[in-house]
Amino acid sequence: MKCRLLILCAMSFSTNAEQIVVASDIWCPYICTDNSGYVVELTQQAFASVDVEVKFESIPFQRALTLTSQHKLDAVLAVTAEHIAAFSLSNNHMVIGQYTNDFYTPANSHWQYSDLESLDNKLIATILGYDYGESLNRYLENSQSHIRTSGEKPLKTNLYLATKERIDLLIGNRYVIDYTAKQYGYSENIRFAGSENESTALYVGFSNDDKGRSFATKFAQGIENLKQSGEYQVILDKYQIVF
Repeated sequence: MKCRLLILCAMSFSTNAEQIVVASDIWCPYICTDNSGYVVELTQQAFASVDVEVKFESIPFQRALTLTSQHKLDAVLAVTAEHIAAFSLSNNHMVIGQYTNDFYTPANSHWQYSDLESLDNKLIATILGYDYGESLNRYLENSQSHIRTSGEKPLKTNLYLATKERIDLLIGNRYVIDYTAKQYGYSENIRFAGSENESTALYVGFSNDDKGRSFATKFAQGIENLKQSGEYQVILDKYQIVF
């Protein structure tokens, strides 16, 4: 699950300021290019408030998880509790967003999501490394009609497959799908087909070493600083995010 009031780029840091290296894939409006996206900006400004500079790297999500678990990156953005457990990441339990599973089909389809059984016999596209919740994860693992895309722009790939009617449906977050479809001119070729209506909390996952745990503590303090100053809500309002 890739600028605002004060962009980190526009801020100056002392030469001895710490630097944290964070990564994720592009998942706009959560995580966008050019150091934008509300999760990126929240992370930047939270750390800026405790004098830590953020270096953001856009890489495939599965790779970001792996490198963070290997202590080669300091943190990965927009992870779930399941990611944190599976990759032994450090977490401060500071929720930075919510994720819902939403379903989209080619524009001429009449299918509508009702329950897991309604997915039977449908060719489903998801993204490698993403967590879709316990029930849906289990269903997808056992599905014979399921493809997982990866790379730099996996959602764009899934949207393309839908527009060409090479899949029956794709699963993702409605904020992200609508934004990305509009960006690439796919909005008229897909249709919203329902939501699972269960939300999953999103976090920043930190490397599980002394450095990562220290950054986790500072991030929690930084988020509290933003809430007290009012900047936290300004960032959410900018991206029209409610959670």
